[in-house]
Amino acid sequence: MSIQTPPTEDAAVETVDEHLSISKDDLFHLLQNARRRAVLRYFAAHPEQDEFNMRTVAEAIAAWENETTVEQLTSDQRQRVYIALYQSHLPKLDDYGVIEYNQSRGLIVPTPLTMLFEPYLDEEFDAAPIDQRITVSNDRSSFGLSAVRSLLNR
Repeated sequence: MSIQTPPTEDAAVETVDEHLSISKDDLFHLLQNARRRAVLRYFAAHPEQDEFNMRTVAEAIAAWENETTVEQLTSDQRQRVYIALYQSHLPKLDDYGVIEYNQSRGLIVPTPLTMLFEPYLDEEFDAAPIDQRITVSNDRSSFGLSAVRSLLNR
């Protein structure tokens, strides 16, 4: 179910209890992908649920990425997200023990490790588009502290 590599000297370990831990390097590795962050944000936005349907999660993320509603998604928009989650992102989260993913049934169950990611996620699932980017003008005076904070808050 989970792969736990021994932490290096520089990699601190985050723990939920004595049996569940993840190195900070692994935590940040998992957070580096926008779709994996979106999955974790979706879980955080629905704390009342213990189990998630993969198709529902994929549709919500596709709608969020495309700044539309689930009902207005095109088949291509749904499929792009669904395939990426199915083949790559959910298995990776499962490998690290962050979720239990039953690929054949399409069910996702967050584990206690999921809570360790919440401080690093945006406030709410639909706070901003996933691929939100800041622009920097040629006028260096406009690139200030707010732009740096924007980058660090992702």
